[in-house]
Amino acid sequence: TLDKGSPITASRDTSRAARVLKRAIMVGCNAAGVDVDDLEVATVPVTRFQVRSSRSRGGITVRLAEHDTQSVEIRFFDKDGIDIPETVQRKIERLYGREEFRRSLASDIGDIGFPPRTLEYYTAALTDAVDVDAINACQFKLVLDYSYGTSSFVMPNVLAKLGADVLVVNPFAATAGVVGSDTAGAASHVSGLVQASGAHLGAVIGPGGERITLVDDEGRILSNDEGLLLLLDLVTAAQPGARVALPVAAPTAAERICAAAGADIVWTKLSAAHLMEVADSGGLDFAASQMGGYIFPRFLPAFDAVATLVHLLGLLARDGSRLSKLTSRLPRIHIAHEEVVTPWEQKGTVMRTLVERAKDRPTVLVDGIKLLEPDGWALVLPDPEDPTTHVWAEGPSEAEARARAQEHAVRIRQMLR
Repeated sequence: TLDKGSPITASRDTSRAARVLKRAIMVGCNAAGVDVDDLEVATVPVTRFQVRSSRSRGGITVRLAEHDTQSVEIRFFDKDGIDIPETVQRKIERLYGREEFRRSLASDIGDIGFPPRTLEYYTAALTDAVDVDAINACQFKLVLDYSYGTSSFVMPNVLAKLGADVLVVNPFAATAGVVGSDTAGAASHVSGLVQASGAHLGAVIGPGGERITLVDDEGRILSNDEGLLLLLDLVTAAQPGARVALPVAAPTAAERICAAAGADIVWTKLSAAHLMEVADSGGLDFAASQMGGYIFPRFLPAFDAVATLVHLLGLLARDGSRLSKLTSRLPRIHIAHEEVVTPWEQKGTVMRTLVERAKDRPTVLVDGIKLLEPDGWALVLPDPEDPTTHVWAEGPSEAEARARAQEHAVRIRQMLR
């Protein structure tokens, strides 16, 4: 549906498989009469930034799947650089399967262009979004692991503006390193280096440049939920009356933090596409997933690990506290997860039955059904891709959260008999 002269932006990681597939995609786009701006090797956030800041009508990135490095995934972005909705994804799959795509005449074949200075524009926009002078004044000491990903192309430009003393691990892009990467092991290594070097903080940046794992100055590795609470606490303290977007499965402590700061919460579905859509709707100061992806919408309404790190440094410079002091006051989080095998044809019946049984109880129906309890909650959500139903539950202790999740899982299994 793109007109000649309205290009799309394409990027990839360093793997040979992604390189070959991206070339095939660009040739296919040209054959359909679409121009392509080729970023060659770039992080996902830089690709999104280029889509938003240029005349592109969409974006494509090709890279090894994060949780299955034997597979290559193709991700599509809309004209605002955010993930296309699941309904549009399924439409693309149907059109591809039916081969219902346009073939152009020789005179209408698209071109391939190479946008100049994309990284420089990205860096300039990011540093304009924070108080660089305050960050420079703090003279932060950092330990960073790039996970052999494409962030190694971005970080030197950004770090040059921050005046930080940086120890970098895995500072180059390498497909073999990405395939063998282990986030938990990398975070443990960074933790040891932080303690040995006396750094202010450490971070492991995912290969695609979207997700980040934080380590405080005492070497404590923050879970994804703890990272969410930490950034939420800093953002709401720095911006009274802030509006934030959080997935419906976020810990109850997030509500308490927002209530104490007078911040408003916009609840979203668990899908990254919906979270980004809400972040792009305007008027939000922060959004976060529970998978290590954080969003500062005034810069880019999508996950960006580099932007998260830079904004975190800006918030720490403003607060003046050491990271370990902030993490030590984070509440304990107890969330359990269960999966129930559910035939496709019975998913609707299960959800309708749960809604009917909970009609007299406080519920949240943003995504699936969330049953509220005085000391926690339970969320039941069918999987959009697999014949399973997910059950998440939060409780005052690990044992109580697990018992609550198992209780709801048992009820669903009884419905399936």
